[in-house]
Amino acid sequence: MAEQILPWLNRNHPTPYTQHFAIAQVVLSNLFFHSPSAMETQPEPMPEGWTNDPYFLDTYFSPESREAQMARCCGLEDAELVLMGTPESGEMNFIITAGGKFYWGHFMIDYLGEITRPKTFPEILHVLGAKGLKGLRMKYLEPVWTYEEAEEEEEEEEEEGGGPRLFVPVDPDAP
Repeated sequence: MAEQILPWLNRNHPTPYTQHFAIAQVVLSNLFFHSPSAMETQPEPMPEGWTNDPYFLDTYFSPESREAQMARCCGLEDAELVLMGTPESGEMNFIITAGGKFYWGHFMIDYLGEITRPKTFPEILHVLGAKGLKGLRMKYLEPVWTYEEAEEEEEEEEEEGGGPRLFVPVDPDAP
């Protein structure tokens, strides 16, 4: 590959050395150039026990999931899972974002908390790595009745048949 990018390494190549050097400078600067601001701002490492692997995020959080419904019940539209506990850690915590804010939740507990401090995702990652969940300040959200819940209740009533359920045993000796 080096000979394709830097063909002057092949001494039998007829193109002059200076022309290859100029081409190589352009190619290498395009491949490896990083702006100074990008080099100063390094991404925060993922805290231990947490993941943002798209496979896990898509597997555990969908628009039909209980957690997404809980977010809608709390008035959050288009909630998106951004971080969750790894399956290996056994932690069931997750962090979603909606409307530019971040919210903490638990897969087994039906409540959400708005993360009031810190406010940005890199700061949240830093606090989770340094102090864990105890480092986050949260305000818990109150769920409200939604249209989805009313639809589910109506469907359950329709499935029940509307009347009382009676069990009538069948007696094989009955006339």
